[in-house]
Amino acid sequence: MPVFQRSRILIHDYCLIPRPAATIEYTGPNPQQIYEFIRKQFYTLFNITEKELQEREFRWDKTASGESFHVRWETIKDLDFYTFRDVTVTIDGTVKPSKEFGKEGSVKITFEGKIRTEYPQDNTWQRSLIYEMFRTFYHKFIYESTRKKYIEDCRELLLAFSDELKSFFNLLPKT
Repeated sequence: MPVFQRSRILIHDYCLIPRPAATIEYTGPNPQQIYEFIRKQFYTLFNITEKELQEREFRWDKTASGESFHVRWETIKDLDFYTFRDVTVTIDGTVKPSKEFGKEGSVKITFEGKIRTEYPQDNTWQRSLIYEMFRTFYHKFIYESTRKKYIEDCRELLLAFSDELKSFFNLLPKT
């Protein structure tokens, strides 16, 4: 969880490089079912609890011609005392009635992951030159390998999430 302090040193890295976010688009039958599928993925694949999932935006509009929806989730998972993983998933879609499938339409899913490390700088000791020297040494020579592992784990998690989405929509290439 983010550390709440007046001042801090924040180190921020995106998990997906070279772009910070990935997008999957789908057009076909029943795209509205992705909502429940992604919610389940948060609990199973991302291994988070219900309190760690925040639904920041939710809009589901029904009209005579169909439905449109927009949802944005954010998850924050503590990795250790200083570092947490922040994953944001946004879905935008439209659905209209279909005689063949019941409902059909399109959906666009965008997701990104970040690893953030926060060092508090609240008191006099934490702002001192000696503390900063120790913190810099600790970060460069001890903690940097841990952060790299967190970034790689986050990247693998988001790639697995992408594969799960493609599998759900039957978009994976046939082997």
